[in-house]
Amino acid sequence: MKSIKNTLTLVTGIVNELQKSIKIDIALVGGLAVIAYGVGRTTIDIDFLVYSDYVLGGAFKFVELFKKAIPEQFELEFVEGSKMTDDPFPYDIIFLTDSQKEYRPMDFIIARYKWEVEGLLDARMLPDFSFPVLSIPYIIAMKLRAGGPKDHYDILELYNQLTDEEKEKTMNLAKLVKRDKSLLRLLERRQYSREDFFDKDSLI
Repeated sequence: MKSIKNTLTLVTGIVNELQKSIKIDIALVGGLAVIAYGVGRTTIDIDFLVYSDYVLGGAFKFVELFKKAIPEQFELEFVEGSKMTDDPFPYDIIFLTDSQKEYRPMDFIIARYKWEVEGLLDARMLPDFSFPVLSIPYIIAMKLRAGGPKDHYDILELYNQLTDEEKEKTMNLAKLVKRDKSLLRLLERRQYSREDFFDKDSLI
């Protein structure tokens, strides 16, 4: 299995190829982004948030460009989550898998909202990561929308790193995505252990 560093180098190459014809913004999100901020956890796949003005003409056009930019050994699946009205995480996602199983699965979440695009512009480089990472307030906002037990645990671990200014930014984003009450309930549970967040009877 290729290292995470190799995977990020591969994605950088894909992005560079895409940028020959369109402008694209991209950053790490999900489990690897959480790890990048020093939280101890594992992840199987690698998640990215991506946006281009090109998707305004239809996500399928962007996907076709994406297909042309990836190496031959990769298989691409596109899911239109934005049309699933009952999905709590309604995003169009490009799933990339390696037919030779050298690389971890990669998920490219296509940004839908203005605040997500702002988050991409606010992404930062972190030590030991040669790839932009979404800042913590925006990661928390995305995880509040996803709402799984791992997301709840990650939110509290990340929240502990925030400055007062960043906490205010996080609460404003939580209000924007209509998850501020969920965030407040989570913060009330900070004394609980990691295991409590994986007990289905104790979830918010």
